[in-house]
Amino acid sequence: MDIFAFPKFLWFLVYACLAGMAVIHWIPKKRRRLLSLLISSKHLQSVLSGQTGKELRPVKAVILAVSLPLIAVALAGPQWGLRRREIPLLGANLVVCLDTSDSMLAQDIKPSRFERARFEMIQAFAKGENDAPFRIGLVNFSGRAYLQCPLTLDAGALRFILETTVPGSLPYPGTNINAALKTAAAILERSAGQKNILIVTDGEDHGGDIRSMAGYLQKNKLRVSALWTGAVQGEPIPQRDENGNFLGYKRDKQGNTVVSKAKGDSLEELTRLTGGLFLRLDNNTNPQPQLRSLVVPIDPKKGKGQQMELENRFQIPLALGFLLLLAEFVIPEKKRKTREC
Repeated sequence: MDIFAFPKFLWFLVYACLAGMAVIHWIPKKRRRLLSLLISSKHLQSVLSGQTGKELRPVKAVILAVSLPLIAVALAGPQWGLRRREIPLLGANLVVCLDTSDSMLAQDIKPSRFERARFEMIQAFAKGENDAPFRIGLVNFSGRAYLQCPLTLDAGALRFILETTVPGSLPYPGTNINAALKTAAAILERSAGQKNILIVTDGEDHGGDIRSMAGYLQKNKLRVSALWTGAVQGEPIPQRDENGNFLGYKRDKQGNTVVSKAKGDSLEELTRLTGGLFLRLDNNTNPQPQLRSLVVPIDPKKGKGQQMELENRFQIPLALGFLLLLAEFVIPEKKRKTREC
């Protein structure tokens, strides 16, 4: 542990020392030299320079020279002595990987696969009513995966990002669950505690067999769960203009209507291999209890931990520095001799 919270500000200590040396040595000499150039009379010089009374300028200079380094040290944030601080224990780390490909626009799940999945995410994780503190992040993916929200305790921020996410917003079409898993794993590898990944998708995948990542996920103790949505028999993908007006159904290059079929075999196998949950989302299911179980509640009696940290002591040099500055301001430049009657 560092004795200074902001060691880069120690550079100010060098400048403060140089300024203090200038106040003690260079400025008085410069003052006497300029006075001699302006006034030739030695007696007048002695009167103006304070030699007729007890000279206090050196005392003021020393006080000022000492106060500047003290303030510089305070800026660096000195800290010593340990104190205990209570911190909340995190129930889990969870990264939600949300499929934003065009196939999630299919309406076999009402109002659409994406709208229903997003609603379930907000209800489970972004209402600010969770039983225990946990960190949650968001990765959106289609042909590639992008981190949208790093691990955070702020449910409001996650909700805002979820509410502004729409299918087709990413520049690469398709569905690549492998890319989503790799992005989520990279985030969780640097985190302590429980590590959970939740894949929210209809299972259509163009990025290779996701079961090939099972060994890597098991090695890094990453638990993968899935919220699988969509109909197995398939559903055409509606297309709309900027105003939400229906334009027709998506077609391939041959002019045939594209039918999106939900596929869950690979997802189910991956969740089984990593010890996660495989949840079905359709018009008749409520996955909320299972989703909330991904962030394990903490016993309230054990919900607080203790952390040892250094005590901030910047107040001591700061107070001394300002007291010296005040003293320098109050002390006169010279103590005049009292006239004898």
